[in-house]
Amino acid sequence: MPSMTRRTIPTPSNGIYDDMEDADTARGPERDETDQFHRLVDRLVADGDTRARAAGRRARRTLAEMHPDYVRQPVLRMVGPLTFRSADSPCPLCDQWNCDPNNCPPGVAPAPALPASTAGVAR
Repeated sequence: MPSMTRRTIPTPSNGIYDDMEDADTARGPERDETDQFHRLVDRLVADGDTRARAAGRRARRTLAEMHPDYVRQPVLRMVGPLTFRSADSPCPLCDQWNCDPNNCPPGVAPAPALPASTAGVAR
């Protein structure tokens, strides 16, 4: 009867992924896919310039040249412009110089009183 020997599989010291990563690192920096894209765009631009020149024209580069009547939508702003008060200005809510912002919420703050000289004058 043949003897049944037990075989063990040696455990990898670094792992397959780590070996591939080490080999990639040893090769150094490689070109990215964006370089390939830029080469393609450069070829297309050169081809367009050649065709436009052959037709006696100039290649259009800007949106205004490509579509002169196009009106761009204004930039969408989600909030209004921010205003900052300086350290030497009064509180914008109660118009007091020594106002504590923690004790001056908009619903509780009194309305600023007009000076007596302009109280009855209509604007």
